[in-house]
Amino acid sequence: MELCNAISQVMKGQADDLGGGVFKKRLSKNEYRAIIVARAGQHWIYEYLFAKKDRDNIDDDELAAFRLLAKGYAALSDAQIARLMRDGDLTEICHDKDARV
Repeated sequence: MELCNAISQVMKGQADDLGGGVFKKRLSKNEYRAIIVARAGQHWIYEYLFAKKDRDNIDDDELAAFRLLAKGYAALSDAQIARLMRDGDLTEICHDKDARV
């Protein structure tokens, strides 16, 4: 449920917008960070999770790669997203009705 609530907060602008459809969100009382990529505001994908104690931030090369990944997700059709979920490449953790907006 914490991940769903975090996405709701991202949707409200309560995250660091890194540009290009990439967001950084603090989790678990600021102990962890999540890099989230958005697909046209319809799908929010947790792409990378890391502990703050292990590293301060992602580097510029990683950010560029996440922005490229966000563009790739944006180019996918709903049918392609559904296929990725069906094949187990993506896992839905919450749906609109689960998030507190």
